[in-house]
Amino acid sequence: MDFINERAAARYKFNFFLSFTLASAFMVAADFIMMVYDYAVFSLVPRTEWSVNLVELSSFIFITLIVVIWTRKVEKASWKSIGFTRKKAGLNFLLGWGIGGGILIFCVLVMMALGAVEITGINFSGGLLLRFIPIVIVWSIQGNAEEVLARGWLFTAVSSKHNILLGIIVSSVFFTVLHLGNDGIAVLPLLDLALFGIFAALLMLKTKNIWVISGFHASWNCFQGSVFAFPVSGHAAGDAFITVKSKGAEWLSGGSFGVEGSLVSILTQLVIILWLSYDLFIKQKIQLVRKQEVGY
Repeated sequence: MDFINERAAARYKFNFFLSFTLASAFMVAADFIMMVYDYAVFSLVPRTEWSVNLVELSSFIFITLIVVIWTRKVEKASWKSIGFTRKKAGLNFLLGWGIGGGILIFCVLVMMALGAVEITGINFSGGLLLRFIPIVIVWSIQGNAEEVLARGWLFTAVSSKHNILLGIIVSSVFFTVLHLGNDGIAVLPLLDLALFGIFAALLMLKTKNIWVISGFHASWNCFQGSVFAFPVSGHAAGDAFITVKSKGAEWLSGGSFGVEGSLVSILTQLVIILWLSYDLFIKQKIQLVRKQEVGY
């Protein structure tokens, strides 16, 4: 695990409790800066639904900056230690976008087939398309920021100090806690968030960089809120190309939390987690046993 080994060489290595606390402090500091940023921007430009979404999502850049400054200046750790690899960074980010969008569309199609949601309108106006371009950029900022904090910093910090399993658990719990105040939070959304935290850590281990999971995270949120008009983790995302209506039981439709509150999303993630776990941990052991048997 290249980036975990890189992180092990950092100046400071905190136990899981202090790492969790420090990650929370990063979030508190970022929240304060984000409030100042919000006030400064809207003292100059009108406050509309679109501009509010742009400002709120773009403000996540401060989370990334805090983590990067701490990692590079205080810990003296490398860029690679938090997943910022140079080789094929852009392609990996786009790969994540493609996978995230594809899986989100798959979940929506399954929900439609089960009668949980229906399409009620389609809008491909030129104005909406122009507004969508900067929305893609700020969703990318937001998705990357949460991954840099939860996976790039916290997951690698705990894993390098203790072990990968504890790193996955702590980073998943932290990611879930970040969303406790969201609208529509309930048992299924909490389970979905926890599973996403596990999936994200495993995908980072698989790809050995932060880019793929950052692109996945950004694309999932963008397609969910700005393409299909679902709530994104309980938050309305504004105008979208495809208007959808939830029907029937919330455990299938996701209700006011969005696709992440649906059993469809949970089962989809479980399948991917099982595959990644097999590929990362079990497959290698099986291959090693077979090589030893052949050697005998």
